[in-house]
Amino acid sequence: MTNAAEAVFLDHGVLEGDADDALPVLHAPTKDGLHLRSARLPAVTQEAVHDYMHRTGQGKQAQRVRYASAEITTSQTWAQTYGYFEIVARFPRGKGRWPAFWLTHAGLGWPPEIDVVEAYGAGLDQPTPKDNTFNTAVFFDARDRNMEETHEVNITNPFAEQLKNAVPKSKERGNTTVYNFWRLVDAQGEFKANIYDDFHTYAVMWSPESIVFYFGKDRDSLREVYRTPTPDDVHDPMFLIANDQFTARGGFWSPRPNAIDRVLDPQNAFVVQSVVVRALSPETKISLADGASAFDHRSTEVFDTLGDDYIAPGDGFDVVHLTGGRDQIGLTRSRFNKVISGFGPDDIVTLEGYPFASSASAMKRLTQVGPDVWLPTGADPGDPHTVIFKETTVEAFSPHQFDVKWPVPLDHWRVNALKPSAALSDTDDDGVLNSDGPEAWYTDDGAPVRMVGTAGSDRYFVTHPETVIDEPVDGGVDEIISRIDMVVPANIERAIAQAQGITLTARPEGSRLETTVKNVTLEGSVGNDLFVLPQDLANVRVRIDLPSAQDQLRGFGPNHSLLFSDALNATRADWRFRDVPEGTQIIFSDEDSLLVEGIGQEALRQMIGLS
Repeated sequence: MTNAAEAVFLDHGVLEGDADDALPVLHAPTKDGLHLRSARLPAVTQEAVHDYMHRTGQGKQAQRVRYASAEITTSQTWAQTYGYFEIVARFPRGKGRWPAFWLTHAGLGWPPEIDVVEAYGAGLDQPTPKDNTFNTAVFFDARDRNMEETHEVNITNPFAEQLKNAVPKSKERGNTTVYNFWRLVDAQGEFKANIYDDFHTYAVMWSPESIVFYFGKDRDSLREVYRTPTPDDVHDPMFLIANDQFTARGGFWSPRPNAIDRVLDPQNAFVVQSVVVRALSPETKISLADGASAFDHRSTEVFDTLGDDYIAPGDGFDVVHLTGGRDQIGLTRSRFNKVISGFGPDDIVTLEGYPFASSASAMKRLTQVGPDVWLPTGADPGDPHTVIFKETTVEAFSPHQFDVKWPVPLDHWRVNALKPSAALSDTDDDGVLNSDGPEAWYTDDGAPVRMVGTAGSDRYFVTHPETVIDEPVDGGVDEIISRIDMVVPANIERAIAQAQGITLTARPEGSRLETTVKNVTLEGSVGNDLFVLPQDLANVRVRIDLPSAQDQLRGFGPNHSLLFSDALNATRADWRFRDVPEGTQIIFSDEDSLLVEGIGQEALRQMIGLS
């Protein structure tokens, strides 16, 4: 839905058959730039849109929709905190048109928002008060990423020209109050500029201290038009949107009925020539040649040595420079993107927690973007994550360069509106669950059932010990949520305990084991296992046995217990402890070890009774 009651954002491929064929072109590449358009929906397309909206929980608004608008967004590919954001564009004429270039929160919930430019179509036959003006704004509220009211909102804008504009506007939105600083810029009066006939450059520089808006004929002539402090709410990653919008009826910005066709003329478009995004270089510089470790949860810029390096940056926005040797980059998926330069044919990147079942599936996602290669991993449903390999080509990569470990599927059930919002159960009592779609979400509902997986990423909710899971070998990244004692079935990569008192045991091939409740046991097997523990859950036990391969423990703390089998305890005198970038590694034998993240040697020895 757009902000206008009668229009939706739409693109080809959402609908099917004749409805899609009849949809007017809303995104049109031309010699002038990309045309973003609004259009009246043909009857067959309108009917399909109404049906789609009913199927996706938007039925109450469906019958009002008669128009569609174009949008481009990085919601699935790129979000960043701070930086320079620029668009070169020309705006459409006509009341009802309301295009914008803006940033919005990459996680769940709104605000924050930064409106780089929001313009109004000029009157066709007579001027309006909005002619040749555009809006800039910053929206914020008291809620943080966890929806708790921790942000300060009683702030003023010390850069405001007038005292009355120093206090943010406020408006009640649902159960919260939304605030905004804004300024309406008169492009004609202040700059003698016509934003409908000519292309202009609109930009914002967002930093931890301030948000500065710019306008000019081109980048060289940019002038500051507005500045605000950066509110507490505006320090998280945001993604980009450029969209047209059309208000047909209602409100102050609706066109006259006899002018609608002229307002919607395909050549009267929001034309985008370019969008430029630049990130701020991380302040923390790490040189491995100085003996430093790259494992740092701040945003960092990492410089390798000329030899063979293992580089494992933490959770921040990290830029890694490779210059020589055979390097291994260890990445764990987070809400911040990664940039790697100098990645060569002898280098390897380990992808942990990414939605890839294999190196082949990672290869399929590689995308050439200008001189660089992007590895986009989507949003889940927020925080899109992408790895950028600078100055290379897709053809330069081979599968052996990707080491995929302990993958996590994207939550398709929250992202895709057409997917069911609840698990499928055995309503026909035939004892079998099958899915007609590319992925499946099943529950046994407390009764034994055979669950048949798909070629996609499946989710299984199991509460009965006699339930059987039949998951294909090449079936995507799959997860099981268990309320019973269980050995993770074959071909299931991730398992989550959801009932107190149960034991979850890894599959022989290795598993990612997690828990959402206290008082559970996570037990390793002969493969490489990852144990993920929430620090606020008490009495979570992790049990290690031989052979254990190369296991890893994340989130371990005083609330948890680390248990070793009798056979493993008998070898304690032979254990070796080694500092690694992520924490401490206990080496049981040449083939078996456990890496405990975030804990030093002495502290770990005390926690396991070896001090």
